[in-house]
Amino acid sequence: MSKGKRSIFKIIIVTVAFLALSLIMVYTYMYIKERPGGLADQTVSKTMGLDETMSIPIGSTPEDAVEQFRSSSHHVRVVHQEPVDGGAILFTERTNSGSSSNLQLEYVRKSLFGWKWVWGGGYGTSEIDPSEYALHYMNLPRLEGLETPFPMVFGTIEHSGVVRVIAESQPHGEDAGFSTEARVVQAGIDKLIWFAMLPVSDHAAYTIKVYDEAGKQVGEKQVEMTNDSGSLTLGKWISSM
Repeated sequence: MSKGKRSIFKIIIVTVAFLALSLIMVYTYMYIKERPGGLADQTVSKTMGLDETMSIPIGSTPEDAVEQFRSSSHHVRVVHQEPVDGGAILFTERTNSGSSSNLQLEYVRKSLFGWKWVWGGGYGTSEIDPSEYALHYMNLPRLEGLETPFPMVFGTIEHSGVVRVIAESQPHGEDAGFSTEARVVQAGIDKLIWFAMLPVSDHAAYTIKVYDEAGKQVGEKQVEMTNDSGSLTLGKWISSM
């Protein structure tokens, strides 16, 4: 082998070794970040205001990630899964709940090693007259320091006459306001869920409006973008504040 060829060969060997070492370092860092109790879990725990770091398992699928984290999959079923940038949102309900209506939202993100739970919340209601309520709702506000699809509002439609849901806010100072139509999904023979991903807004208050098949508004409620839940009564225009 000539001197020139040996030099080229050495350069190739050094380059390959450097690339391999770089990949190993990146993989090691990602594992330290994504492993249960790792850097990513520290960030989530800090955002939630926890003193101790959670150990969030890595799931092979979005459903597996939620099941491992919640440790209560026997009486929980997924009624809808919605893909979002970087992950997925799962809507689940408890089949053994004594509530008239219950719904849980779970956000999981995709990592190099699988799926990890990030945030979630849900509600349950007592036995009610379905003709009284248009819908139930729950807010999940934005989480500072975490990349998530929030703020978001979601819930179940309780009255068959409701076919459209709008979430909107009025202009306030430099905030131009927003108007977002919720997506309505058939999540079972007799279950309709709705959800809307809201823009980040400095104005905490917004209004949920509901419409019938003819396009007539049949109720509205002003709510605040806090981690809270409630109901909208059919035919009433009220404020929760």
